[in-house]
Amino acid sequence: MPVVESQTIRFDDVHAAGVVATSKASVIGPREGWPDHALRVFRIRPGGRTPYHQHDWEHVNYFIKGKGVLTIGDQTRGVAAGDYAYVPPNTMHQFKNESHEDFEFICIVPNRGA
Repeated sequence: MPVVESQTIRFDDVHAAGVVATSKASVIGPREGWPDHALRVFRIRPGGRTPYHQHDWEHVNYFIKGKGVLTIGDQTRGVAAGDYAYVPPNTMHQFKNESHEDFEFICIVPNRGA
């Protein structure tokens, strides 16, 4: 049974257009025996954001630390640790951290989106 201890997770900075102060850890996927999906953890530092973007796969999010702002389509709302979100495929979306602490969330996607 693959178990990933939180202290062993390695975050790498994300370098892409529109990304600010964001890092990602690939935690569970094919290497751990989950062939169809990937579980990643994103950390967005204060003032950071992902690009406003879309893609042809869905993702499921669970917010594990801090507070953030999530835009899905034309709706924007605050989210916080303990909340969940579903981002449909082909829908514009963005995550932002407008707080003074790190904002972290789990993001589960099909492997083509990993």
